[in-house]
Amino acid sequence: MIVNVCPAAVTQVSADRVWSVVAAPERFGEWTDATYRSSDPPGPVRPGQTIQLTAPGFGRTWPVEIVVGEMDPQRRWIDLVVHLPLGVDNHEHLTLTETAEGGTLIRFN
Repeated sequence: MIVNVCPAAVTQVSADRVWSVVAAPERFGEWTDATYRSSDPPGPVRPGQTIQLTAPGFGRTWPVEIVVGEMDPQRRWIDLVVHLPLGVDNHEHLTLTETAEGGTLIRFN
């Protein structure tokens, strides 16, 4: 079964500043309900990189793996595949769009 949900949010923070958080694996815990553990290879987000996290749920801690797909830092978008427990794979296309006011529209498609 496929479920398609497209959450979005607007922040007053600049797109460049939001991208600096999205592009740093060790900062993923700031925008996910998870704790960063490691990334391979280490360093800024790049295609093919795997990011290991843990997330709380049902009274225990679960492993979560994110695989970075294609990305375009100039256009501020990135594709991620999030491997969750119990065989759930979440395909995310994260985009950042600058607003007229200088903030950022953040979309997960």
